[in-house]
Amino acid sequence: MGTEGKTTYERISDIINPVPGSVFYMACECQMNGEFDNALRLYQKIVEKEPNNTKALQGIADVFSCMGNHEEALLWYGKALDYDPYNAEIWYNKGLTLCKTGYNDEGYSCIRKGISLAMSTSLSRRRI
Repeated sequence: MGTEGKTTYERISDIINPVPGSVFYMACECQMNGEFDNALRLYQKIVEKEPNNTKALQGIADVFSCMGNHEEALLWYGKALDYDPYNAEIWYNKGLTLCKTGYNDEGYSCIRKGISLAMSTSLSRRRI
C-alpha cells in the first residue's frame, strides 16, 4: 500500500526508524502548527527508542504545557532534567509552567536558574 489512505501520523511513523532527527523536526513542525496530538506521538516515539533524549522529553513537556496540561508538563520537565540538569531552556520553560499554575516563587526560581545557566554557558563560550 502506498501513502494513499494513510493519515499524516501513519506516514510519518513509517519513516521513524531510519531518521530520528527528521522525526524530531516533524514533531516540532506539528507542535508549531498546533497539531499537538501528532507532536506528542512523534516525540513519544523518539523517547521509546531513546529514553534519555532530552530534546524529545522537553518537547513532550512543552506540548503538554501548550495544551494547558501543566501537571503533566511538569512531570516531563522533571524527566528531562533528570538526564540534563544543566539545560537552561528546560529550567526556564519549567519555571514558566510553574508560574502558569500559580507557583510563582518556585517558577521564578527555575527561570532564574535557566537564565543563570544560559549566561554561564554564553560566557564560557566567549572565553574559548
